[in-house]
Amino acid sequence: MKQETVRRIISFSLLVILIVVLSVTTDNFLTADNLINLFRECSVVGILAVGVTFVIISSGNNLSSGAMLGTVAMVIARLYHSTALSVTGILLCALLVAICLGALNGFCVGVLQIPDYIATLSVQMICQGLTYVLAIRTPGGQITNEIINNATITGFGGKFLGTPIYRVTVAFFGLALLGQIFLRHTKIGTHIYAMGSNRKSAEYSGISFVRVKMLVFILSAVCSFIAALYLTGRNATTDVASGTTLSFQAISGAVIGGASFAGGRGDMIGTVIGVLFLQILKNGLLKYGLPPNWQLLLSGLVIVGMIVFDAAYNEYMEKRTTKAAAIAREKKGAKS
Repeated sequence: MKQETVRRIISFSLLVILIVVLSVTTDNFLTADNLINLFRECSVVGILAVGVTFVIISSGNNLSSGAMLGTVAMVIARLYHSTALSVTGILLCALLVAICLGALNGFCVGVLQIPDYIATLSVQMICQGLTYVLAIRTPGGQITNEIINNATITGFGGKFLGTPIYRVTVAFFGLALLGQIFLRHTKIGTHIYAMGSNRKSAEYSGISFVRVKMLVFILSAVCSFIAALYLTGRNATTDVASGTTLSFQAISGAVIGGASFAGGRGDMIGTVIGVLFLQILKNGLLKYGLPPNWQLLLSGLVIVGMIVFDAAYNEYMEKRTTKAAAIAREKKGAKS
């Protein structure tokens, strides 16, 4: 059985165990209303996680996705309240801002060869600064939140075609499906895996490091735009703190689902599992009535534990693969 398949089975098994425990120990976990709200709550982080997964598979990371969401959301709010642009024009401008910020990440990592962590942390700070610069203020200079009354924008926060399922949930699973097809069934997706697995070998075969990095960071930025659109639609406003804590959750969901910081491993199925695991854990802690500080503590411990497990698992499988290859070479030498 492939290493990636085993890792996905482990993640899915943990998800099932968590669901069973919460179903047995709480009264209303498996109710339709709770599940619908659970999917809604995890979907914005899930959309960010889809974008981050592309970056992680290419052997990178993106610490700026949440801050980028906040900047894009503020661009939408600022243009809506301060210009006469149509909704289409506003959204196109917001998308352009996201693409430019993603391209900045790709330029820093791909062209300037700055490590992902430093480059995306710097872009995160740029995004946070832009969000404050663009923030709507009172005549006295204080930041204020203005309501967005446009039905098209707020409609993104509504339900899908009269069903009880929210549009953001459909968007999350739809993007995950498209991302899975893109990774597994396109030449570009193969290039992303190849670059993450072994950069030198990928470059020797003609794959451009710069192009791959530009692509994955722009894809992640587009996902930040989509997440911002649905979050703004739900809240009918935005503030300077929007998205600031979501980057870590998105990265954690991808890693819990099996994406490896070493690169070359992971997919959207695993990311969906990881994001659901995090949200179900959060939902369960709320149902147990634990104070918010304990919820944060336990959630953090679980996330750290999963990341440590993933690192240990990768090391174990690497040693196992190396040992198997050595045994195969010995057998081949003995026969000859």
